[in-house]
Amino acid sequence: MKIGYFLTARLGSSRLPRKHLLEAKGRALLEVLAGRILHAFGTEFRGGRASLVIVTSDEPENREFECFATLGAKVFYGSKRNIPLRHLQAAQALGLAAIVAVDGDDVLCSTEAMRAVCAGLLRGEDYTNTAGLPLGMNAFGYNVGFLRRSLRGNEQKTLETGWGYIFDGAKRVTNPMKLRGEIPENLRFTVDYPEDYAFFCAIIEYFGERIYSASDQEIVDYVVAEHLSKITAPIAEKYWRDFRAVRDRESGRTVIGTNAN
Repeated sequence: MKIGYFLTARLGSSRLPRKHLLEAKGRALLEVLAGRILHAFGTEFRGGRASLVIVTSDEPENREFECFATLGAKVFYGSKRNIPLRHLQAAQALGLAAIVAVDGDDVLCSTEAMRAVCAGLLRGEDYTNTAGLPLGMNAFGYNVGFLRRSLRGNEQKTLETGWGYIFDGAKRVTNPMKLRGEIPENLRFTVDYPEDYAFFCAIIEYFGERIYSASDQEIVDYVVAEHLSKITAPIAEKYWRDFRAVRDRESGRTVIGTNAN
């Protein structure tokens, strides 16, 4: 079974333009994410059992992602407004049987969580995910046949935020992930606003080259010890308000008292 590690990204963000190409210690944020995956799964990539793919929308501005080809990443251009359809298109074009899906915003997504998801897919699970890590560090994935079935009737929809509802009713296998110590409830490892960028810069500048191999525990311990969550605390409520507004608009729900930017 060949598995695709899909980094879902695009350069058209209005909140933080070109965020995936913003640099921390001389490295683009997406390069850090890709580098951590390549470090953790190098044997699989070298053996041809896995592919690293930046899955983006078919728009001219996203051609800049081709700069990551030197890392060994492929770039696939697909549906402009439907992420799961884009995943299916990429998997079919590249001959992949299963997908570990990683949001490009989740710069320090756990490679340990990705490995747990990959193991589930190799066991034949349709949909598997992890839980227990801070927001932006958990991972999920699905096999391509399951994705194809779940998309039936949803191909023409806009599915960019909170689209996991298309899997409602499906059997999900959740792998618990545990960290030592007390984790702040508002801790987020995802980049949407300038404050998030400052948060990741602080972490990456501290770890330097070790950022590619640093464990979840090491990263979270540093963030907690240095109280880095205070950087993003002021926009935590705004993040969730905007997320819910966009999700509800896409799913056709009534939104009251929210405003997405």
